Amino acid sequence: MKTMTSRKLNCCSLLTMAIILVLTKRSEAHSEVPVSPYCKTCTIPNLCNRVVNGAANWNEAMVKSINACTQISYRIQNVTTNILPQITGIEPQSKISIQNTCKEAMDSAVSDLKEAMKALTKNDPGTMLTNLASLHTDCADALEQFGIKFSPLNKVVGRYLKFMSVALSVAQCPQ
Repeated sequence: MKTMTSRKLNCCSLLTMAIILVLTKRSEAHSEVPVSPYCKTCTIPNLCNRVVNGAANWNEAMVKSINACTQISYRIQNVTTNILPQITGIEPQSKISIQNTCKEAMDSAVSDLKEAMKALTKNDPGTMLTNLASLHTDCADALEQFGIKFSPLNKVVGRYLKFMSVALSVAQCPQ
C-alpha cells in the first residue's frame, strides 16, 4: 500500500513538474519582444522587426524594407518562370496568362521599388511613398481569379504583400 501511494505521489510530482515546464516554455515563447521604433504602427511587428533589424535610423530602416520587398519580387519572378509551368490541371493558355501577369506585375514592382530607393537617396519621401504605394497585386489577383492553390507561389505572393505592408508602415513612421 505504501509503495502504491509513493508511486502515485511520484507520478503527481512528475506531472506537476512537466506542467510547470510546459507553462514556463510557453510564457517564454510569448514574451514581449521589444518593437523597433520604426515598427510601432506596423500591423505585423514581428516581421517588421526582422526586416529593419539593427537599423540605426529611419533611412536605414527604409533601405532594409525596400531591399526586402525587392528580393521577394525577384523570388516571385523566379517561381512563376520556373515552377508555374509544371502545374497540371490548368489550361495552357491560362497558365501563360498567369505567368505574364505575374511577370509584368513584378517587373513593375521592381521598377517602382528602385524608384522608391532613388527617391529615398534624394530625400524625397513623397515620391518614395508614391512608389511604395503602387502595390502590385495583379499576380495575387490572377491566382485567385483562376483558383490556383499552388502553395509555393501563393506563399511567396502572400509574403510580398506582407513585406510591402511593412515597408509602407516604416515609410509613414515619424523620422
